[in-house]
Amino acid sequence: MEPQPFGDRHTVQKLETVERYLQAYVTALKFAPFELLYIDACAGSGSSVPKSALELAHSTQSSLEGFSVPVADTDSIIVGSAIRALGVKPAFHRYLLNDTKQSNVDALRNSIQREHAHIENRVEITKLDANQMLCEICRSYNWRETRAVVFLDPFGLQIKYETLEMLGKTRAVDLWYLVPVFAMYRQVSGDGEINLDGGPRVDAALGTRAWRDVAVVEEQSVDLFSQSQLRSKRAVDIAWFEKVAKERIGEAFQGQVLDETLPLGRNGMQEFSLMFAWANTSEKARLAAKLASAVLK
Repeated sequence: MEPQPFGDRHTVQKLETVERYLQAYVTALKFAPFELLYIDACAGSGSSVPKSALELAHSTQSSLEGFSVPVADTDSIIVGSAIRALGVKPAFHRYLLNDTKQSNVDALRNSIQREHAHIENRVEITKLDANQMLCEICRSYNWRETRAVVFLDPFGLQIKYETLEMLGKTRAVDLWYLVPVFAMYRQVSGDGEINLDGGPRVDAALGTRAWRDVAVVEEQSVDLFSQSQLRSKRAVDIAWFEKVAKERIGEAFQGQVLDETLPLGRNGMQEFSLMFAWANTSEKARLAAKLASAVLK
């Protein structure tokens, strides 16, 4: 593998949660009359190295001669979502993987050829914007004959709400979405200024501007000359953005979003929320919610 330099314990927790669901999913549907897809729109290179391990490698390098590139211990390598999905049994019928970086696409393809050559013919790897990839898939498949698990682990505020709506309309997709709630929160400064570049990205991710009316409030204050004036301030926290994001995902998926979430981040800070939603409105499909709830515990 050619690991990317990111991740830590929270990365492993996220990946293990999704992997447990995938295993439960293929086991539950192994006799169902559907083509089963695994869709990873931000698949990366197939593996990563925790930043802490790279820092250790850098510090070790400084005391050794003859090494031009720091090398992390192979035991520190974190196997990514796409490779984990390829390892579940029974296998999915098709794996639709995507990343915007050519280096990640090449590394992922090499990993699959080395480690999963027996099912390489089931894998399609694309290099597209994640929204474009997902929308094309939504339009291309017969969803009466197909079921899919979609994993979204975007870089920042990359996923547009209209993409979530298209996934919900399939009535056939189970969605795991690592929502970047801290990235949303940080677009509002403490004094109530909404970032000119980041604010529209939050609009696109949530599919609404209504959040702006709550995130910023004006309050009366008195200056040194006893003059009353209005001052803006941020009125919400990260948990509020998590709540709003979950509500918006629920609207895209006909209210079918799991109440439980998995808060994740480094050093005790919540940076992300792993959320689950399912598009199939039939009573039998509630099994998806039960499976997801179980793996989150």
